[in-house]
Amino acid sequence: MIIALAVVAFVLASRYERSRDIAPEGAGSAPNRVNLSGEPMSPDGEDQHAASIFYNGQEYIYNENLSALLILGIDDAALVETDSSRNKSQADMILLAVFDPDRERCTLLQINRDTMSEVPVLDSFGKFVRYKVEQLALAHTYGNGLEKSCENTVDAISRFLYGVQIENYFAFTMDAIPILNDLFGGVTVTIEDDFSNVDPTLVKGTTVTLTSENVENYVRARMNMTEDPTNINRMKRQRAYLTGLGEAMKKAFAEDPSYVFDNYSALSGSLVTDCSVNQMSDYADRFSGYTISAIVTPEGESVPGEKFMEFYVDEEALQQLVIDTFYVPVDG
Repeated sequence: MIIALAVVAFVLASRYERSRDIAPEGAGSAPNRVNLSGEPMSPDGEDQHAASIFYNGQEYIYNENLSALLILGIDDAALVETDSSRNKSQADMILLAVFDPDRERCTLLQINRDTMSEVPVLDSFGKFVRYKVEQLALAHTYGNGLEKSCENTVDAISRFLYGVQIENYFAFTMDAIPILNDLFGGVTVTIEDDFSNVDPTLVKGTTVTLTSENVENYVRARMNMTEDPTNINRMKRQRAYLTGLGEAMKKAFAEDPSYVFDNYSALSGSLVTDCSVNQMSDYADRFSGYTISAIVTPEGESVPGEKFMEFYVDEEALQQLVIDTFYVPVDG
């Protein structure tokens, strides 16, 4: 629960126009995803991981004790349900929290919303039609804008990560950002970007405690940034924010274990989740007690495409990241 609340601050908004549709040399191939054994994944490919693999001469098995929570930031001011086959709400923030009870560790994977991969296309009845290679953020635009769209995004992210299992999801709209920030007293960050075209309170080189008035600019601004308007730079800013917010949350939870649940109603209207109360409590306990890794993001390259920015992942690096996170080596 707590980790899910933390990452709501990362709701992104991107509407970048692109000029060409060409993957950079050496980039990973977006279509025809397979699992790490090279086996094709069928439609609705969530949880089709390879049980065991050989990689660089070493045998690995999938760690079935893991649990993964997908946390989405939706680029809408409030929850909107539609009865059509498409909606306008993109998953502009994508973060996967992977909990390992054996090592009491939580690994955080931040995935670029511009990542080109196979996205499930749904019809007006919410049924799978085909896969389309496009930005992962667009997976949420298929479906009703609520549960069905979240489930479709879970499938797309699982498929991108070679079929790994994702147990649950949390999705927040951007109206929750200032609420969340104020619940934990604001987050102190050092301003490393030039916000002069965006917000005069965020002066490059200064250290500020973000408030409900400027926190959204810090975690979401991109198009009007003076020096670097890319999503990659914005993701770096978001990682800095998450680190500070995580520390504030751990402190608040240590002082009052019921703090988050006592204040849950303030955010409930901005949340879609498939978690039960018991599952939320379990995630909160794990976050507060586990060692939290530095946020990792798949390597790759951003290029301007025909209409929008496109990020092409380095497949070899992604394979290694998934193996390190979801698999354990077999001794002997």
